[in-house]
Amino acid sequence: MSSNITNTAAAPGTDEQSGEGSASPELTDGVVQLINAVVKGVERQIEPAGLISMEFSILKSFAEKSEWTVTQLSDVLPADAPRISRLVSKLVDRGLLRRRRRTDDRRVVLLRLTQQGKDLSDELRQRVSEHEIRLLEGVSPEELDTLRAVTSKILANHAVMEQTRGR
Repeated sequence: MSSNITNTAAAPGTDEQSGEGSASPELTDGVVQLINAVVKGVERQIEPAGLISMEFSILKSFAEKSEWTVTQLSDVLPADAPRISRLVSKLVDRGLLRRRRRTDDRRVVLLRLTQQGKDLSDELRQRVSEHEIRLLEGVSPEELDTLRAVTSKILANHAVMEQTRGR
């Protein structure tokens, strides 16, 4: 895939192009604008339910797996275990999650959605999905595949940078 791509995320009123392999400041601007559009849209969908985005992320995790520990959630979500634990307590207090101890190891606390939590999670995931569909109007499947491929490459580069930074 070797072609020049017009940088559609450039600042309004500019015609700048970024060629393959170039790293321009417009990347940051475009990514920040994209993140802002997605995050603010998600927040608008979940705000009426009185949730913040990380609480919603916790609830969404239960679509993949029915039971989690706080440690497992902190491994897959961008927050540390103490923060996840505080948010889980709020969700338990609201009746959206319940805790139970494993019978074979009482030190391990498992988390599970309540029916109320499942119903709310399903409703909010549907709202967020509809928001994402609206964001992607006019974007072809090929363009979306390109976005995914570029995003994967950038994230892979970032992972390598983080590995070498830790040495």
